[in-house]
Amino acid sequence: MREARNHSAGASRVVVLLATHNGLRFLPQQVDSILAQEGVAVSIVALDDASTDGTAQWLVDRAADDARITVLPDDGTGGSSAKNFARLIQRVDVPDDTLVAFADQDDVWLPGKLARHASLIAEGVDGVSSSVTSFTAEGDRTLVRKDYPQRELDYLLESPGPGCTFLITPRLLRLTAEVLRDSPDARAVDFHDSLIYAVARGRGWRWRIDGWPSVDYRQHGGNVMGSNVGLAAARERLRLIREHWLRQHSTHLTRVALHVAPEGPGRAELARILSLLTTPGARSRFALARESRRLRRRPRDQRIIGLLITIGIW
Repeated sequence: MREARNHSAGASRVVVLLATHNGLRFLPQQVDSILAQEGVAVSIVALDDASTDGTAQWLVDRAADDARITVLPDDGTGGSSAKNFARLIQRVDVPDDTLVAFADQDDVWLPGKLARHASLIAEGVDGVSSSVTSFTAEGDRTLVRKDYPQRELDYLLESPGPGCTFLITPRLLRLTAEVLRDSPDARAVDFHDSLIYAVARGRGWRWRIDGWPSVDYRQHGGNVMGSNVGLAAARERLRLIREHWLRQHSTHLTRVALHVAPEGPGRAELARILSLLTTPGARSRFALARESRRLRRRPRDQRIIGLLITIGIW
C-alpha cells in the first residue's frame, strides 16, 4: 500500500532528483535520510541507470509503499552519473512553488538540510550548496570546507560543493534543461554540479555556499568523484591536470556560461577567457595565469592553479 504523509501547511516543497546505479548497498539509508527531512514537504523522483544488483526493483518496491517516491523508466540513454542526472533534469517538470535538490545513492543527509537551504533560497538566491563531512567505513570523519569566498569567475574551474548538497529554484532547473538540449558543451560536462553552477553564475544569478556541512559524504571505492581529501585524491587531480582534462572541462563550462550570459561586459569577459583557454602559446598562458585569483576560491588553490598554468602543465 502506498503511504502519503501529511506535512505542515506552508512548508517548502522540494523534489529530490535521485540518480542510481548499482547502489543497493547504501541506498536504503540514503532514501530514509531524504524522506526524514524536517520542516519541508519532500518527494523523490528516481531514475536508475541499468543496475544489475537489484537497485531498480528496490526503488519500485519502495515507491509502491510510499507515494512520495516516483520511479522513471530507464530508456537506455544513460551510461554515466552525469548522463543520468542530465536525463532527470530534462524529464522532470516542477511547478513554480517547488524547489529542486539532487541526491547520490550513498550519502546521508542531516535532518535539517533542506529546510535550512530553503530558507537561504528565500533570501533571493537561485542556488545553495554547502560543505560536507566525508566519512569512511573505518569511522574517519573529515570536514570538507566549500564556503571560501566566491570569486568572479570561480564557476569556470570549480563546483561550489558536491551536487548532493545542491538546492535550486525551478527556473534554474528549466534553464539548465534548455542548455542541455541546445548546447553540445553542456552535454560534454562530466559533472552535473559544475554544469548547474556555471549556468546560474553565467546567467548572473546569485548562489550561496553554506559553511554548515549538510551531508555525511560517504567515501568508498565506487565514488565517481570523492571528497578531494588525502594523497590519493591529490594524485588523481594531478593526473587529470597533466592530461589537460581540467582545462577542457573549463572550456566546456566557459562556453556554457557564454550560452546563457546576457549582453554586457560580463559576456565580453567570458569571451576573452575562452580565447585564453583555447589559444596556444606562452602569451595566452601567462595572461590566463594572471586570472587565477578570479578563477578559484581558496587562496592555496589560486596559487597552485596559477603556477600550473604558467609552466604549461594545466
